[in-house]
Amino acid sequence: MSVRAAAGDLAIEVDPAHGARLVSFTVAGEELLSTQEVPGVPTSISRGCYPMVPWAGRIGGGTVEHAGQRHALPLDGDGNALHGLGLDAVWQQDDATHDGAAFSVELGDPWPVRGRATLRYALTPRQLVCTLTWDGAGPGASLGLHPWFRRTLSDGTSADVDVAPLEMVERDGALPTGRLVAPREGPWDDCFRLARDPVVRWGDALTLRLSSDAPWWVVYSEPDHAVCIEPQTAPPDAFAHPDWHRWLQARSLTFTLDVETR
Repeated sequence: MSVRAAAGDLAIEVDPAHGARLVSFTVAGEELLSTQEVPGVPTSISRGCYPMVPWAGRIGGGTVEHAGQRHALPLDGDGNALHGLGLDAVWQQDDATHDGAAFSVELGDPWPVRGRATLRYALTPRQLVCTLTWDGAGPGASLGLHPWFRRTLSDGTSADVDVAPLEMVERDGALPTGRLVAPREGPWDDCFRLARDPVVRWGDALTLRLSSDAPWWVVYSEPDHAVCIEPQTAPPDAFAHPDWHRWLQARSLTFTLDVETR
């Protein structure tokens, strides 16, 4: 059963049975999230806005090492582990008010350690704040939130995506090499450090300003129907790169979506 909350013109709907994900985020009745299916992509990773925990993005080969042992994780179609265990889990509703809700889930095997994830949504008339936490020890963790924003609103207005890459994680195929390089031109399916917070504008009437206390952003701008702008506490596959292990100590992520309308 979905959970709804609202404040002013902003409203959300959350599906606890499928990752406590946002399945709707509306501004004055206008839906901003895409739930459109993507050919060849499981629906669990191609709709709404969902948590990535205890890892965000890919883990190469679907294995992670802890206490001298290698642990096999579920594989995506490209042979890597993708986006964590939380997005498919059934979350417990811990709290609900008219303007927000909180959820939690225990996650463990096949992850090397058990831990508890929490996800809280809080609305004001002009802002949605999403806070994801993880208390597991073990090999560390990376956290992320994965929104699919619609390219086109119901009146046909198209999105203008303002992203200012400062440096980009170099890839060899789907996986990072461990190096940071100068950004290339999009479209992207890449991880960045940004010069400023990203912005999505639908014409002059609606602007969404995104911010996070995490230092990394993954931008997936290849689809025609949607764009993903994802805050992450670590780059994808950080477990495989010792120089990036310092990013695996984060235990919380806050993602703020500020709404401007005319």
